[in-house]
Amino acid sequence: MPTNWRARLPSPSVYYARELADLAPPSITGWARATCPFHNDRNQSLLVQVTGDRGSWRCDGSCGGGDLVGFHQRRTGLPFKAAVRDLVRRPA
Repeated sequence: MPTNWRARLPSPSVYYARELADLAPPSITGWARATCPFHNDRNQSLLVQVTGDRGSWRCDGSCGGGDLVGFHQRRTGLPFKAAVRDLVRRPA
């Protein structure tokens, strides 16, 4: 895997806007709320950081958390390297 793969990932704001239809506008700290796709969510329990380059996420409903790659892995079921390849091939 190339050493610059992280720099080629989509920006968290673009990625999460595409993946989460009900993404709310971000707070002043760069975190935005959405309905968690990993469990039956009636409230917006998912927080994603749309600023910065890691794209951190966490679920208040005990689904876990991680970074953008980990979110994509969980959404798609892809292993790490395949998830990175899939992400860097996506249009910006």
